[in-house]
This record gives sequence, structure tokens and C-alpha cells, in this order.
Amino acid sequence: MTIRFIRPVQPPEAVLVANASRARLFDRDAENGAMRETASFVHPQSRMKGRELGRDRPGQAFKGQAYTAYEPTVGPHQKEAAAFARELAQRLGVLALTRRYSRLVLLASNPFLGDLNKELDGVTRKLLQASVAVDLTTFDGAELEHRVAEALQEAGAAMPMAAD
Repeated sequence: MTIRFIRPVQPPEAVLVANASRARLFDRDAENGAMRETASFVHPQSRMKGRELGRDRPGQAFKGQAYTAYEPTVGPHQKEAAAFARELAQRLGVLALTRRYSRLVLLASNPFLGDLNKELDGVTRKLLQASVAVDLTTFDGAELEHRVAEALQEAGAAMPMAAD
């Protein structure tokens, strides 16, 4: 009888590529960096015009005969981006709780990355290896894998690239 030790299979890494209106979740093989899309999210409200989203009426202040109107500090597009970030963070939280991934990488457009980071729970934050402000939602295939590896290398969190 011979005993052969089998290397345990490590769960893949998750890579979320996102902007305020679209997000794509990928499994990234820990050994060779190959990426496979597992989910796609679209938030069409982020692309709508402000008047289509509805607009908050300005706040009002009266003091005697004087009248002042205050514009809301958060516009309708920022509200929609925050709602989409919250939705994505909840989905990532479920995946983190089920230990679906060993690590997490976020690649998102600059203002949206802040919204997304704010919404992450503690369990998901522990899996977070890197977050980079770059919008790669328009790229596919080998070009996307190359740009992800490049962005992570610039951020100091290099991961292996897919075998050519």
C-alpha cells in the first residue's frame, strides 16, 4: 500500500470588475491566473438622466421675510451608485460567508470604488487582497486578464497571469 499526498484544492480567487452601472464577477485560478466569468450585474438606473430618476426638492429655510433653498448634498446619480454598491457588497458578503473564494480583488472606477469599499462587511473585508481604482468593464478575454494582472502589479498585489 502506498500513500500519496494530494495537494488540497484551493478555492479560486474572486475578481470583481465594476463601475457604477455594470459589474462582472470572475473566478481566478490561484495557480495560473485564468479568469472565468461567473456573474454579471447591470444597474441601468445609473445611466439614466437625473430628471428620469426623480429629483429631491431643495430644502427650505424661512427666517422672517427671508427664504433660502438648499440643494441636496447627494444627487440622484450618487444615490443610485450607492444602492448598486450596497447590492454588490451584499452579494460578495454571501460568497464570503460560504467560503466560496479564498481572496477577493476589487477593480472599480474611481468614485464607485469608494462606495463599494464603504459597504463591505467585516468578513468580506478580511478576504480583500487589493482594491484598485480602474474601470475594466469594457474588456474581455486575454485583454482583460492582461489588464487585471497589470493593474494588480502596479498596486503591488501581483497575482499570476494565465498561461498563454
